[in-house]
Amino acid sequence: MNGSCHCGNVTLVLKQKIELVTRCNCSVCYRYGAAWAYFSPKDVFIDSKVETRTYCYGDKHIDFHHCVVCGCLTHYTPTAIGNVDRMAVNLTMFAPEVMEQVHVRYFDGAKSWTFYEK
Repeated sequence: MNGSCHCGNVTLVLKQKIELVTRCNCSVCYRYGAAWAYFSPKDVFIDSKVETRTYCYGDKHIDFHHCVVCGCLTHYTPTAIGNVDRMAVNLTMFAPEVMEQVHVRYFDGAKSWTFYEK
């Protein structure tokens, strides 16, 4: 499966089909509007024609990557203190038909730190 930022300078290639994404309402994910699909870094190929800019906040476990040209949030990776076996891809970088075929779960990262139904 292939996805990309709006300008096409950051391409995401996944080795496996996505069946589940998480929408989180923490202070940053709420603003980004991201739909996270989680993978081992070895299962994601990222081709960047430009460098991505990163943003890290809070507990400093993940770096959010943005295309420096169009600004799209494409993925996040673990920092040196994060879980090196887990990264996430923003499914909104893929065709709308892909998002229509996945189950969306909701995570309350703002208050209870638990999953909930919407």
